[in-house]
Formats: sequence, C-alpha cells, structure tokens
Amino acid sequence: MRKQFRTALIYMILASVTIVILFPVAWMLSTSLKTEPETFRMPPTWVPLKPTISPYLNMWKIKNFARYFFNTAIVSITATALSLLLSVPASYGFARFKFRGAQGMLSFILLTQMLPSVILIIPYFTLMRTFGILNTHLALVLAYASFSLPFCTWMLRGFFAGIPKEIDEAAMVDGCSRLMAMVRVVVPLAVPGIGATSLFTFLLAWNHYLFSLALSLNENMYTISVGLGAMMGEFRIAWNEMMAAALLATVPTILVYVFLEQYFVQGLTGGAVKG
Repeated sequence: MRKQFRTALIYMILASVTIVILFPVAWMLSTSLKTEPETFRMPPTWVPLKPTISPYLNMWKIKNFARYFFNTAIVSITATALSLLLSVPASYGFARFKFRGAQGMLSFILLTQMLPSVILIIPYFTLMRTFGILNTHLALVLAYASFSLPFCTWMLRGFFAGIPKEIDEAAMVDGCSRLMAMVRVVVPLAVPGIGATSLFTFLLAWNHYLFSLALSLNENMYTISVGLGAMMGEFRIAWNEMMAAALLATVPTILVYVFLEQYFVQGLTGGAVKG
C-alpha cells in the first residue's frame, strides 16, 4: 500500500511539473493560431474561434524572419564546429600528456567560466571593430565559440581521461600516428561527450541575445533572438505573429536536443566523474 501511494505521489508530481512546463507552449500555440483582434479578447479563449496560419505566413513572407533564421543557423552551426575543432585536440592533450603548468591552465579555463559575459561586451566590440569584422557572421561565430570553448575543453578532458591510454598505444603499435590514433580510435569512443558539448554550444549560440544585439549593426545581420525583440513596436505588438515566430525558433532546438539527448546524458555523466 505504501509503495502504491509513493508511486502515485511521484506520478502526480511529474504530471504537475509537466503541466507547468507545457502550459506556456500550449498558450503560445493557441495564440499563434488566432487573429490579431482575438489575441486581445476578454476573457481569453484557449481554442481559437477562427484558426488561421496567417501569422506563420506573415513571418516568412512579410517580416524578415527567414533572414533571422538563416543568420542564426549559420552562426550556431559554425560556432559549434569551430568549438569542437579546437576543444577536442586541446582536451585530448590535457588528458594524455603531463606537462608543467597543465593544472594551472585547467584552473584558468575553469575560472573563465565564472566571469559574466556582459563584462566582455565592450572589449569584444572594440576588438571586432579593430579587425574590421564587426556586423558579420564571423564576429558572432568567434564570440560564441570562445564562450563555449572553456566548458567544452573541461568536459571533454574528463571524458578522454576515462578512455584507457592502452587503446592509443595499441593503435600506434599497429602503425597509426598519435594524430590518427586520436581521430580514428579515441574520438569515436568519445562521441557521447562530443554530443553533449555540441548540444551545449549550439543552444548557447542559438539562444544568446546580448552579443548578437551588440555585434549586429543592421537588421540583415540580426539573429532570431534579436529579431524577436525588434518585432515589438512602440505602438503595436502583433502577439500572434510573435508567438508564431517564437514557436518556429524553438523547433530546431527541440530537434537537436531529441537527436543528441542520449549523448547529452552520457556525456555529462562521463565528464563529471572522470578526472
């Protein structure tokens, strides 16, 4: 009896949490299918009286949402690739080689994660303007890759440390160089950790607002987060179009998470317990 009560209580708690999480999503979906006058109807209606997909069509045809979506996809994918390209060999080196100053460098990498990104806006802006790449995709890619690089290096270092060194040595005995042993043997074993760090970097770049706003000087360079803010006018806010845009912006992140979810859980666990 006590076990059944405990099980029922757990399911009730899970159901309550699920409702709290899904309530905003359901309201966004409902609002995105309403006409603009109906969004201000009192009392509000859960089910649209005259469902319409015009808010979604307006976002793609009239608004600049397609451009925002393209910018965000380019920046997020490229930043993720660049972060992995740098963090994988760096973390492998920290895990496999003992050299003077390694622990100090790892401590410094961890320390950089404690700094709020807002204090770096002015230095980043000045640096990108000096290099002549302000208001470009490259500026955003470098910013987001640099934000995620310390976390990715720290996480992957723990994951590589959990892979026996004998695997590398066996590959090199069979004729592989150190680089080929890493690429062809060790990296495939670290796929869960790489998947977790990829998800972290992608979501960071996709959702980040502050640096996108600071480094994008015109509307053609806006990412989705900045574009959504720009849709809020002084005298008019089309909430149905805003909700449609928010849902469209959420779909890629959900798909990426569903695809990498198993790697995300394994990667966080593996990187956390290996040192």
